[in-house]
Amino acid sequence: MSVNQVPAEFMNNIYNAIGGQVSGTYNDMPFLGTIDSTRVMYGNDIQVVVEDMVTDETYLINSTTLYEGENGVYKNLHVYFP
Repeated sequence: MSVNQVPAEFMNNIYNAIGGQVSGTYNDMPFLGTIDSTRVMYGNDIQVVVEDMVTDETYLINSTTLYEGENGVYKNLHVYFP
């Protein structure tokens, strides 16, 4: 899916979602983290920085991946807006 196919409302909500939570699996390992920051990337996608609450891992996830709910590395992604 291209960035242009992601609804603008979702993109706006993701950009302003600092403090929200993301859950899912990364390489088949479950995680739950807090959105620490967001930034606009080249090509109009948004990168979301997620800090895991338990393991202190940092995940960089694009908004298109969050919208689709998975890609080759991330699966079963859910966003909980603040």
